Amino acid sequence: MSTEQNPVKRFVADVDTSIKNSEFADWYPIVKKEFADSIRTRALLLLSLLYVGVMVFPPIVILYTDLGESAQGASAILLTLTPQILSVLVPLTAIALAYAALSGERQSGSLKLLLSLPYTRRDVIIGKLFGRFVAIATPLAAVIVLQTLVILPELGSDLDLSNLAALTVVSLLLALAFVGLSLGASAATSTTRRSLMVAAGVWIYLYLIWDRAAGGIFTLLQEHASVEQATALKVELFVKLVSPIASYNTLLNSLSGGMSTREARIAMFRGLGGFLPTQKEQLAAQVLQDSVPWYLTDPVAVVVLLFWCLFPLFMGYRVFSEADL
Repeated sequence: MSTEQNPVKRFVADVDTSIKNSEFADWYPIVKKEFADSIRTRALLLLSLLYVGVMVFPPIVILYTDLGESAQGASAILLTLTPQILSVLVPLTAIALAYAALSGERQSGSLKLLLSLPYTRRDVIIGKLFGRFVAIATPLAAVIVLQTLVILPELGSDLDLSNLAALTVVSLLLALAFVGLSLGASAATSTTRRSLMVAAGVWIYLYLIWDRAAGGIFTLLQEHASVEQATALKVELFVKLVSPIASYNTLLNSLSGGMSTREARIAMFRGLGGFLPTQKEQLAAQVLQDSVPWYLTDPVAVVVLLFWCLFPLFMGYRVFSEADL
């Protein structure tokens, strides 16, 4: 069937033509190139298989074999664990696909060739950001839908599509945050080894150390600055929220986890991946009893995720724009 006869192909061709003739024409060809190059890489294939293996295969085993228990209980557990799994896999996928986007081409010399064409360095940065993001977003959204289709026969009418939409959108925001972070590291460094060290180092700090540092601020404010306990707790909670991983988890709790905004912020003090109650959680429940401050609301969490994309990207671009290639 020709493009003229196929309505889907015709629609895609019309959209492609419209973008080419729009203000995005300067960097749109780079987006297409980055997307095409990324989906052909072995890394994306392996990461996609990892998504399927971790998120789709276990539900099949649990729900449709004798190894599983109650279908309703198993489905609920799987939906609870999915955000925890994605909070690890999504950043790692973004780092793996974006850390060498500029530093790798800079090492090989292909970046000079690209810039010899009528593209500015800003066009290259923007094109690579959207190209790599779309390459990650495609399998990510697909595997979330696929897992839902696997669970759907068991959940039936209990499945809330708004929860699925929230999971997909917030997970894409997390992917965008770490694509921007990794691309910023790639723009600011001259070798892939350095860009990987920066991007992976930031992820390790965010995942393993950030919460402890926030707790240290609480102790510092109370013991050395004589700040009231309630104020110190709110400061700690805000510092926790500034982490993109924490913002991701608490956003999902409030948007699709059956919690109110207040309950989701209080749950940020739980231990063991958000499942173990702590003494600070009880204190937070008292401090936030009346209302949640504006700087701890869901829109601020969204801004945090966008910040982690745009700020590292901007800083990397500042270095990249002055670099001698």
